[in-house]
Amino acid sequence: MFSIGEVISILHETGRYTIESIENDLLHVIDEHGFLLKIPLDKAVKIHFFNTGDVQAKEVDRAKPKTNKINAEDIPRLDLHFESFDANKYEASAHEKFTIQMNTFKRFVNDHLKKKTTRILIIHGVGEGRLKSEILSCLRGRRGYDMNDANYSQRGVGASYIDIKVSIAEPL
Repeated sequence: MFSIGEVISILHETGRYTIESIENDLLHVIDEHGFLLKIPLDKAVKIHFFNTGDVQAKEVDRAKPKTNKINAEDIPRLDLHFESFDANKYEASAHEKFTIQMNTFKRFVNDHLKKKTTRILIIHGVGEGRLKSEILSCLRGRRGYDMNDANYSQRGVGASYIDIKVSIAEPL
């Protein structure tokens, strides 16, 4: 099931851990800071990497005259519904899907921070709100980011605008 040298994650924990040895139903792992931990086998999770490809963003038409008003069509958007990724061909657990969605979100934000984009639209879906709340907690405490609900339907809010103050924002 697991092998020495394999990189894993632990349920309800953040970070990556490298397996040093396996003893009955315990794994001896080292975290990214060099600390040795003993964890039960049932708390270890294999890490799978997916090639999600490049994030595609709509380019703004440069021929339009500049105005102070932001047109909703010109705002770069990212749809985080898992069905829109190429990775859905692979049978992925809920945790793996969530990890892919968050990594894609961070890459999208960082790409637009480099382009000095001041507003992006993230479509996270209504669902149980787990993805939206995780995105919000990722941005919370970081200077230069402000998140607001974008649209409201009978089922709730399924998208959010993120305003970026490029002069003070740091990459995620």
